[in-house]
Amino acid sequence: MKLIGLIKKIEVWSEWVNAYKEYVPKFIVEASTKENWEDWDSEVFFEFFEKSNNQCVSSLKQGYFTKEEQSKIKNNWAELGPLLKIIADNQDEPQWETYEQVKNFIRNFTAQDRRAATYRVIAGLQPNNLSTIVKDDSLKELFYYIHNNIEEELPEYQNNWFKDSHVINSFYKEHNPSRNFMDLISYPWQTFEYFKNPNSIGENSTTNESSSSMKQYIDLLHHKKQIILQGPPGTGKTRLAKLIAEVITKDNSQVKDETNSDSFLFLSDSYIREQLKNVRQIPSSSGRKSYGISNVQSDRCTVTLDSGSTYDIPYAGIKRAYNEKLWLGGQKNGFDSYDAAIAKHLYKNKDIEQPIVAKKKIADYYKIIQFHPSYTYEDFVRGITVENNEAGKIEYKTENRILADYAFKALKNYNDFYKDETTFSKEVLLEEYFSLFVDKINEEIENNEGFYRLTKSVGLINTDEDAFRYKSPAAGWNQRGDRMLFNDIKKAFLDGNVERQDLKRNENLSGLAKQHASYFVRVLNLFQQFLKDENLTFNDHEIQKDPLNNYVLIIDEINRANLSSVLGELIYALEYRGEAVDSMYGIKGDRKITLPPNLFIIGTMNTADRSVGQIDYAIRRRFAFVEVLPEILTETELNVNRKEGDPELFFKEDVFLKVKSLFLDDNYEKSKHLSDEFEAKDVQLGHSYFIYTENNFNYNLNYEIKPILREYVTDGLLKISALPIIENL
Repeated sequence: MKLIGLIKKIEVWSEWVNAYKEYVPKFIVEASTKENWEDWDSEVFFEFFEKSNNQCVSSLKQGYFTKEEQSKIKNNWAELGPLLKIIADNQDEPQWETYEQVKNFIRNFTAQDRRAATYRVIAGLQPNNLSTIVKDDSLKELFYYIHNNIEEELPEYQNNWFKDSHVINSFYKEHNPSRNFMDLISYPWQTFEYFKNPNSIGENSTTNESSSSMKQYIDLLHHKKQIILQGPPGTGKTRLAKLIAEVITKDNSQVKDETNSDSFLFLSDSYIREQLKNVRQIPSSSGRKSYGISNVQSDRCTVTLDSGSTYDIPYAGIKRAYNEKLWLGGQKNGFDSYDAAIAKHLYKNKDIEQPIVAKKKIADYYKIIQFHPSYTYEDFVRGITVENNEAGKIEYKTENRILADYAFKALKNYNDFYKDETTFSKEVLLEEYFSLFVDKINEEIENNEGFYRLTKSVGLINTDEDAFRYKSPAAGWNQRGDRMLFNDIKKAFLDGNVERQDLKRNENLSGLAKQHASYFVRVLNLFQQFLKDENLTFNDHEIQKDPLNNYVLIIDEINRANLSSVLGELIYALEYRGEAVDSMYGIKGDRKITLPPNLFIIGTMNTADRSVGQIDYAIRRRFAFVEVLPEILTETELNVNRKEGDPELFFKEDVFLKVKSLFLDDNYEKSKHLSDEFEAKDVQLGHSYFIYTENNFNYNLNYEIKPILREYVTDGLLKISALPIIENL
């Protein structure tokens, strides 16, 4: 592929490019003309030195200066300012020596080697020479992608960010010379994203590292179907599991758009078509004129004006107008549109029974539970419930627990998605028609004093949620009667059964349906007659299927239960998705449980917990393990989802680094204070311990951090030598 060919595929991240074009020229002017930082335009200074998210050159996790570091940089501006001026005043030639001086300056006044922040500042001062990829590893990876996928020759990677960034910048200018270099700044990163994730083209995002990391989690989950996020306490494993679940389910067909409180209803294409197929004319929204309706198709219809002009109106626009109630007026270009007029007609003539379906929230597609040592198969998969029946006698019922119940929902969606339209539509309509039939039978039972006769001696006496109850007053019958499952009648109908012998030969029916075929066939015939009497047909009805949805089950503290016991036969099902396994308990005579490919499982595991040893090799082989380790958090990351009224969050970086020294030394080797039996990555305290609201960090320190560190010493994770450091935190 030629570079220009790839560039033509890319929809530029315009929001980022526009911000870059706005601030970078101003930045160059300020650096060139202002001697003191106090003299700078405050907005420009904030953008490049104080902003901690979505900065105009690029955004990168942990690539920003802390408030303490900002203060040190300002206090030593006399040393930095002249270096920035040299770079700003020389736009045509790279300033290799000055680059290194700026890098060394910033390194002296920051707790970490803030290379990304350094590169961002310098790249912003010389846009004609340097690219916006401010992470060394990402730049190196881009070289790899270009060498292996782009026809034009790119020099070898030199392992020097300044020189490699200049090479990339020059490469894009050379092979796309017609574009102004300021328009090219997003292409290197978007090329990186394209080869790492082909679906990313067109996404307008500058959160480079976080989006890339999330993609890795999603890709792994799609590949393995179940993962375990493992790490020491306090690293946000549960929160991350929820974020992954939200991302993987956000595109589901009926997920509500939480940003638009009005968009909580939708109409199906088939419903709109049914409502319009006999309509010839509708009034406009204002009522001052009318529109003709014709050519009603599966996804659009035709509107004809008095002048004779015709317009095709897709149902997608009608749905939007319906959700936003555009016929009420006030919306730009909406009040008297054809979409709004049709939406108003549908709203005024809506069928209470079926047109409007409430959208589900993301949370409806994922659930979270927490394991504990006494958790069992009967709690998690399938178990027996003891109930008192209507006669006051004890009744034992087998019920699906959370995993089997969730697997059933996901499997139904998966199977429905792959059915042909005719079969799916017939099954959906069958459910609707059969529900009406059950209502009619209940009326007949009531009208016949609780006994709707099927034969001379046997009749229906009432209905359960999923079955008719039938019995004979003669001796020997259960007082509550036998259960005639709705599913047996519906299966017999779909299989074209009409006579008693048809049911007896039907392998899809239950044993009782075959044994009592004389009674079952009578109810089947009643249903068939009901359809004729009510003129209910399955022809010319096309029901819109849901797209294939993702379902996620989060198991917090997954290692605290005995997984072999809790999962049972599903250990096999985890690896062989789509294959049914036999449960030790059956429901309605069926023992099968299937874990479909669209059901994902995310576990979290505390690696400092001694019970980690309970996960055996067979189970480990079926999960992908992902390490979630302690990290320094920026204030922007902490407050990204902060709502009005919520307290601002802070991160105690200095204490975090002191505690870190108990586990890792300055060279990231095991600390002398850590027991030889443990690895730092398994027991180091996570970042959540160091998050606090204003003026209350002492609570974290005295009631969370110190106690667990002392416990570490008592349990032998940390050596006695750690105690003085702990007490002096």
